[in-house]
Amino acid sequence: MSLLINAISAVGNNSSVYPLIVRDCGIEGPVKIVQNYNQTAKDSKRMAMHCAREKTIDEYATSAVWIGGVPLVETIANKIIKKKTGLNGNVNLKLLEKTKDGKAYKNAQNIEANIKKFAKLAPEAVQDLIKVKNNADKYKKISNKKYSAALILPMIVMGYVIPKSNFALTNYLIEKDIKNGKLKSRGLQKEAKAIPTKKIESKNFKSLNSFKQSNVNFKGLGSTIATLSHTDKMAITDGGLAVGRVGTSRGRNEKIETGFRSLGMLILNFVTPKYIEKGLDKATKAIFGIDTALDPKIMADKKFLVQVKNNTLKLPNKEEEVLNFIDSNPKSILAKYAKKNKIVKFLDNGVRDPREFVDTKKLFSLSETMKDFASQAPKDKKGIIKYANKAIKAKSFNIAANVAISSVLLAVALPQAQFALRKLISGTNVDPGLIATNRQEQKKLNKNA
Repeated sequence: MSLLINAISAVGNNSSVYPLIVRDCGIEGPVKIVQNYNQTAKDSKRMAMHCAREKTIDEYATSAVWIGGVPLVETIANKIIKKKTGLNGNVNLKLLEKTKDGKAYKNAQNIEANIKKFAKLAPEAVQDLIKVKNNADKYKKISNKKYSAALILPMIVMGYVIPKSNFALTNYLIEKDIKNGKLKSRGLQKEAKAIPTKKIESKNFKSLNSFKQSNVNFKGLGSTIATLSHTDKMAITDGGLAVGRVGTSRGRNEKIETGFRSLGMLILNFVTPKYIEKGLDKATKAIFGIDTALDPKIMADKKFLVQVKNNTLKLPNKEEEVLNFIDSNPKSILAKYAKKNKIVKFLDNGVRDPREFVDTKKLFSLSETMKDFASQAPKDKKGIIKYANKAIKAKSFNIAANVAISSVLLAVALPQAQFALRKLISGTNVDPGLIATNRQEQKKLNKNA
């Protein structure tokens, strides 16, 4: 049961990578590959095979880099930083931020405060902080380079290396098809030349071109990037991926399709699921009177339910109190799930890692959600268990519905809208990139003939 609850919890956490993996690799990828094959097969089955192969490579190679690229680059960079400088790259840059007069922020997390507070509790971690403090300017520079590389390298691989390699393979195979007369027998050469391609004014691409040509400067953004979650960084690389894909697209029509699809994916992956989750939770509370905002694995925690029943659940009253509360109560329910949800990192001895910067808003939000559930739940043993079970079932349904709705939007609605756009601007069902490739290879062969 606990494994099932943990799985449901992971898929339902829209701040984590798990729902993205389920939607992107498990549902969206296979469905989109089939749809693209079927759409192209309406005009050419051979081109449909090329299309399916391209989409398969594109979907899964890109997903691998998209999900693992940033943490991999950061891990490698941290090892290099440690070896070259002796500094620990895991010290969060946000701890070095100061006010305009050069002083550390008061009533906020900073490196000086953490050195004093954790000197005896976490001496090894404090030594890392002291080294960084004594080499602050140097550390800022190398960290900015690290975070720039962690974002830029995956963007280059996803936006340029993968599509260029994929297109090169297609060029080779289509040229081989033309030489063998396979395309000619199906009339595709004649069809490709006769396709009525509608012209799109270049002014529609002014903003896109200016964005592509702009020089993105990550200098000074290190402390901001350092506090972003894995999914936030994935959203940034997704934006860079979109620019790269538009830039490497084969012809104007494929650029339009790629831009349309990329924008839709950004919204449907990172924005829509959160709003669907809020909407479903609000509807469940309004209709059934059940609070489903809390994580299922917390609602299934017997210790949590006992504390709610006995009215002994301890939680901070203000956001300003959450860090001191966690430090004073490292074995509390809040600390336990702050750790599991990767909001707070703890050392092996149970002490909060002073090298990390804690998102106190997110931590306090978790605390408030626990408090809301506790206020709604009955205080007798049978009543609270019954209420928790109902809430878990309702939340599980909401999570499944969210995955289903967002997956249908991503895997069905978006591709169908893309195909409609293709028919409008290209007058064909064949992928415009394949048409452009076929024409280019045919021209090459005609010149050499």
